[in-house]
This record gives sequence, C-alpha cells and structure tokens, in this order.
Amino acid sequence: MIKESELEKDGGQIAVLMATLDKSCIVSGCAGSGKSILALVKAQRIQREKGDDYQIIVFTKALCNYMKSGRESLGLRKDFYYHEEWRWKKEMKTYANGVSYMVYKRDEEGNKVPNMPKSDYIIVDEIQDFTEQEIREFIQAARKNFYFFGDTAQSIFENLKDTISVEDIQFNIEEARTAKRFDLYNNYRLPLPVAKLTHRIGVGLPPFIPSIYKSTEIEAPRIIEYESFDEQIKAIHRVIETKNLTDVAILLPHSNDVRYVYNKLNQLGGNYEVRYTDKEDWHNSKDTLNFNSSNPKIMTYHSAKGLQFEAIFMPKLEDFDDSQQKSLYVAATRTYKYLYMMWSDYEPDFLSNIPKELYETEEITTIDDF
Repeated sequence: MIKESELEKDGGQIAVLMATLDKSCIVSGCAGSGKSILALVKAQRIQREKGDDYQIIVFTKALCNYMKSGRESLGLRKDFYYHEEWRWKKEMKTYANGVSYMVYKRDEEGNKVPNMPKSDYIIVDEIQDFTEQEIREFIQAARKNFYFFGDTAQSIFENLKDTISVEDIQFNIEEARTAKRFDLYNNYRLPLPVAKLTHRIGVGLPPFIPSIYKSTEIEAPRIIEYESFDEQIKAIHRVIETKNLTDVAILLPHSNDVRYVYNKLNQLGGNYEVRYTDKEDWHNSKDTLNFNSSNPKIMTYHSAKGLQFEAIFMPKLEDFDDSQQKSLYVAATRTYKYLYMMWSDYEPDFLSNIPKELYETEEITTIDDF
C-alpha cells in the first residue's frame, strides 16, 4: 500500500484523490497505474470528510480479499463486497451431512433475491468487467456520487458477458455523462523489461512509451522450455526455494490446472494456498488464499485480476490459444519484479511475436541468483 504523500501529481493520482467529493468520477488507467490503491485512498478520504456511508465493490472474490488486507493500514472501517455478494442476498444453509454453507437466498419460485444495498458513495474497481445493466445498478445505489476505476485493455470477460468499456460508460449511460473523467498515465508496478515483453502480448494497447514505466527493477522476464508439465511444476518449487521468494503467484488458465498444480506442489513440500472452482460440484471448490501470509498462491488468470506479486509463474503455456490473449496479458502484468513463463512439447504461438532478446531462457543466468 502507498501513502497519500507518495501519490504523484504528474501521473494524475493526486488529481483523482483531490477531486471534489460532490461530483462523481470515472478513472481510467493502465495495469499498475495504482487504480485499486486510489480506490481505497478515496474511501479513506470519504470516511474522513463525509463519514462511513460508502461501499467498495469489486468483480472477483480474490480481489476483494486482497483489498481487505490493506483496509487496516488505511484505517477503513467498512467491509468490502465482491459483486455477487453485493448484488444477491445470501443466507446460511445447513445440509443433511451437518455441513453449513453460505448460499444465495431464493424466493418461493426459486429466483435469487436481490441485495444491492444503497449508500451515499459507491466505489467500484475493475469497472470494465461489468455490464451496462450492472453499472446502472451501481449508479442507482449511489445516493450522492459514484467513483469508477477501470482499464479497457484488461477486460477479459468479454466472451462471458456483455461488458462495456470505460470509454463507453459516459456515452451509453445518461446518469454518467456529467461525471468527471480522469486518465492515469504512469505505470508504477511493471519493470520496463517485463513491460517490453507484455506489450507484445496485449490486445488493443496504445503505443509503447518506455518513459511511463517508473519501476527501477531491471530483471529480465524468462520464458523457459521444460521436458514436461510436471518438470515445470518442479522448477517453480525449486526457484521459489532458491530465491527465497515470499510474494508469489502461480497462475493458470483453468481451475483444473490449478488443482493439479496445487496437488503436485504440496507433494514437493512447502505451504501453498489455492483458489479453484469445481463447476460440477461446488462443494469441492477450494479457497485458502490469505493475503496477509507469505505463502505462494495458486489461482487462475481471472482470479488474479487487480492483484500484484513480486514473482509471477505462468506454467503450461503450451495450451495457449489466441482466445486467451487478453487473459495472458493480465496475468503477466501482475508482477512487480520477476516473471517466469514456462512451456513443454511445442512452442506457444504468441512467442513468434516476441524478439528473443526481450527474455532469458534459463532459470539462473548469473552466480548472483544463488
């Protein structure tokens, strides 16, 4: 978490924070521009000047839990919502086996019961992942003003839902037309060597401008070939131990891959945390992510949206297909220092667009890595 005193005027952060609370605003910024942090600091200012009648809503449960980990350091008193929790009421249900779960509350006809509580101020992060109808619901829930933070280049749910871009919100939704628009220009997370590589992966990105990347990290990203998927997993465990990494995410495209990697890494030793969903039987889903711990975390690309880690491992790139390109970009831009991409059997198609001088192909290249 960054402090209010560390926000940069030139990058637009101070302008967002200091904008009047008497007017709604829409903030657009690239990966690493500090949008999620600004959303929390904005809530801190509302709490200080206007009281506790605000809500922070994000798309995924993982991002919600991640942001909650910074709540105490900012002195925020309100709990946060992930979208499904905000939109639909839940209740505790005990099954015949005696196990209790929180489930959606339903009416007599079996329909989910709406929740959508109102507040004076509604703050939404990753706004580009919501539909026009959902955004209208946020606006209707705000008694006074709303604050939306998003990035069009990171919308990875386009195939799943009819999302609306940050740019189109003010054109399509009348209530949003008078909102103040802010654009964040600088990237404070991505090291320049990683940015040079990930910019070749992204879809619909603006022209590459090296000067906007403010990180001083110089570690080159790595794209490494292994004999098999299992060898990739062993390498992840080996690198984490060799470098003594304590802020790690292992990202995969599908929940089945996440479960497999989690089981294999547990066999190798160490304390790993995981989040995956079993769509056939949600009782078998698992979520042990704790963002206050230093244990490596395993999850899908989608669950990693909005998060950041010192080291990102992306195995099984041999299964990549073009429909996953935006997801791949989002996953690769979660790092603020190390990026390891791994493959076996055959080279991923996207590598053909990346000059080989932009990445290393070995786990360890200098004696300093030991």
